[in-house]
Amino acid sequence: MAKRGNSATIDPMEKIARVLAIGVTMGLDAEEAARRLLAVGFDSPTIGGLLDKNPNFANMAKGRAPKKARGNGSIRKTA
Repeated sequence: MAKRGNSATIDPMEKIARVLAIGVTMGLDAEEAARRLLAVGFDSPTIGGLLDKNPNFANMAKGRAPKKARGNGSIRKTA
């Protein structure tokens, strides 16, 4: 069974999810890929490993997203 650097085994479902994530993000800009993987529930260190970037890369990509993509659109407050 494949092992991480800290000798913890990886769940087979997680392996499948990682392979699918790599396939889905192939051809995308690394920052866009990171934002999409964050949106579907991957954590930052995992995304960094998948994209061969540092563990905080996904958080930085999320912060550099265009304003519309960040979800900061106008929200109407009701009285």
